[in-house]
Amino acid sequence: MTSATDTGIDASGATRAAADATAAAAPSAASRREQEIRAELANNPQALQALDRLVAGLDAYALDDARRVQALDDFMAAPNAATAAYVEGRIAQALGEDFAAAHALVSPDAGTLTIGGQVYSIDHGALLDADGRQAGTITNDGVVRLDGEEQARNVYTDLSARVQLRETIDGELSTLLDLHPADRRGRLDDANVNRQFADRVKDTLVRARQEGMAMQMDLVYRTFAHQDQLYAQGRTEPGQRVTNARGGQSWHNYGLGADVVFSTPAGQPSWPEDGNWTRYGEIAEAQGLTWGGRWQNPDRPHVEYHPGFGASDAGDFIATHGRDGLEGVWDRMDIGQQP
Repeated sequence: MTSATDTGIDASGATRAAADATAAAAPSAASRREQEIRAELANNPQALQALDRLVAGLDAYALDDARRVQALDDFMAAPNAATAAYVEGRIAQALGEDFAAAHALVSPDAGTLTIGGQVYSIDHGALLDADGRQAGTITNDGVVRLDGEEQARNVYTDLSARVQLRETIDGELSTLLDLHPADRRGRLDDANVNRQFADRVKDTLVRARQEGMAMQMDLVYRTFAHQDQLYAQGRTEPGQRVTNARGGQSWHNYGLGADVVFSTPAGQPSWPEDGNWTRYGEIAEAQGLTWGGRWQNPDRPHVEYHPGFGASDAGDFIATHGRDGLEGVWDRMDIGQQP
C-alpha cells in the first residue's frame, strides 16, 4: 500500500488546502445576508432596485465581511433608494472619503417635507421655512430634526407626514422617496375601530412606507346600515354589486376590517393592477392580520383581524353587537380596548 509519505505528499498540508478550497467556495456572511434580503423583498421590485444600487456602491469600498453585513442590515431598517444612499454615505464618512460627496449621500439635495402641519423645502439636508430660513435638518434615513425640538421625528412612523427626497444622480435630480400621508382623515383613530387592530394596521403602513410604498387608508369602520346599502347596490338598487355581505356580516361593521390602497403621485387613492399588492399582503400578515388577497375571490386592499375566528364568522356576532355593542364584540374575542 502506498502512503501519503511514500508519495511525498504532506497529508496535513493536503487537508489544509482542501479546507481552504472549501472556505473559498462557501458564500460569505454578506452574500448569505444579501440573498436573505432578496428573498424577503422578492415582491417589492423597487426595494430590490434600491438594494442593487447599494450593493454596487459597496463594491467601490474595501469593506470586510462584518461591515458589509452591517450595511445590509442598516439598509433593511427602511429598504428604499433614500436609505441606500444614506448607508453608502455613512460608510464613506467612516472611511474618510471625500466629505462633500459623502454628505451629499447622507442628506437629500432637494425635496419637500410637510410635518406637524408645517411645510418645508429641502436644500442639501437643510429644512427651509416659507421665508427661506433654516428650521431644521433631514437625512436620507428619514430622520427629521426641527430647531427647538429635543426629540427627532421620523417620516416613516409619522403617518401624517408628506415627504419627497431628491438626489442629484448623473447630473439630474431624481426622486428617491415620495410618500403622502397614510391616514390623513384619522380613520384608524376612530373610537369605533378596535385599538389592537388599528395598531397592527398602522405598523403595516409604517413598514410599507419604509419600503418606499406610498399607501393610504381608504375605509375602516362601516355601520350595519351602510353595509346594507352597499349590499342592495346591484340587487335592489342601481349600480354594480360591490359586496356579498349584509349588515353584521363584514368585519368592517365591528371596527376590525380595513381597506388600504396606493397613492398616486398627486396623493389620490389608487387601485393599480401592477401595485405591490402581494408585498403589502406579506407585511400585513406579518402583523397578524388576515389579507383578502389570499381569498378565492381576492380583495387585495382588504385586511381584517379576528384572532380565533374565521373570515366568515362575522355574522355570529350580530346578536352580541345588538346587546353589548362593539365593546361586547371585542370582549368576546378577548381584544377589548385597554383602559
